[in-house]
Amino acid sequence: MQEDDEIIEAYERELGPEPMPPPERRGSNRGFWIVAGAILAASAVLVVEIFANRPIANTIGRAQHDLRVAQAEALSVLAETGSFEAADAEALGAARLDGGALRVVGPDDDSSRLGEVSVYADATTWAAAVRAGSDACFQLKLVVDRDAPLYGVSSACTGRAALGASESRW
Repeated sequence: MQEDDEIIEAYERELGPEPMPPPERRGSNRGFWIVAGAILAASAVLVVEIFANRPIANTIGRAQHDLRVAQAEALSVLAETGSFEAADAEALGAARLDGGALRVVGPDDDSSRLGEVSVYADATTWAAAVRAGSDACFQLKLVVDRDAPLYGVSSACTGRAALGASESRW
């Protein structure tokens, strides 16, 4: 009869790990490097796209800020007078919006850049537009009997064109 040590040794010889093949017969790790390289390249492209589009987000934020500054002044005029008529381009220009950094132009004048708001005002409606890019213009419209503002995006960038704003958000 075999002793326990002999049984264990026979078992290990029969079912133990296979010896490593010689170096010339081993598989290559080329597939690993292809996958790792593809992941690295995709990550690099993603980082470049994030940083390339960051100025767009800043531009949009600035255009919306400019409109909200003008909106706040128009709403204060409405609260004082009960009408938007006194919130026209001339009055808002004299108010030196955003510390004088915001230029206000009339309802038929095109906003040509950030920091320039085209404003339309009558008794019941106030509308403004700011150019955010070569083909993008953000618009905001306030109506006396409506609680929430209306928004729009268009290529036309005048206060009068902003009267067409009809969305609940940008």
